[in-house]
Amino acid sequence: MISAHDALMQILIDLRAFNASAFLSAGVIRNFVWSVLHDQDYDIAQIEIDVIFYDAQDELAIKEQNLAGYLKKKFPKNEWDVVNQAFVHTWYETEDGKSIAPLQSIHHALSLWPETATAVAIRLLDNDDFEVIAPLGLEDLFELKLSWNNALVSHAVFMQRVNSKKFLERWGQLQLID
Repeated sequence: MISAHDALMQILIDLRAFNASAFLSAGVIRNFVWSVLHDQDYDIAQIEIDVIFYDAQDELAIKEQNLAGYLKKKFPKNEWDVVNQAFVHTWYETEDGKSIAPLQSIHHALSLWPETATAVAIRLLDNDDFEVIAPLGLEDLFELKLSWNNALVSHAVFMQRVNSKKFLERWGQLQLID
C-alpha cells in the first residue's frame, strides 16, 4: 500500500539514508491508510509529519536537531515533528502534571499513544523491506476503528483529539469504539 505512494516512499528512502533507525509514525501513517480505505487521495504537502527514533546516547538532542534540519531542507513544504523517544520523559507531563517514566524503546513509546490506530511506525530497511512497529496491532487501523488506548491519556483527552482532528467528519466509515 505505502510503496505505491511516491511522496511517502521518498521520505522513507531519505530517512533511511540519513538515520536508518528513524521511523515515520502516527498521523501520517494513520491518515494515509484511512484515506486509501476511503478511496480518497492523500496529499502530504503542507502537513505535519512525525518522525521518531530511540537513542539514549543523544542527551544533547544533536541527532534530533540534525534530522529535523535535514528533513526541513529536503521537504520544506512539510512541518516536521522529530522526537527521540528516549527523552520524552524529560518534557512530557500527563494531564494532571505528572512526569512519566523513561520510555524503553520505540515499541514502548507507541504502546502509550492515545489511539490504537495512531500507534504505528514504519521504516524502510536496507533490503527495501518495511519494518512496522505496532504494539497495539494493526487491526483497528485497517478495520477503520477509532479506539482509545487507556495506557496514558484519559478518555476525555482521547475525545478531545477525536473532535479537534475531525476524524469522524473526514473519514465517514470510521467507527468510534469506546
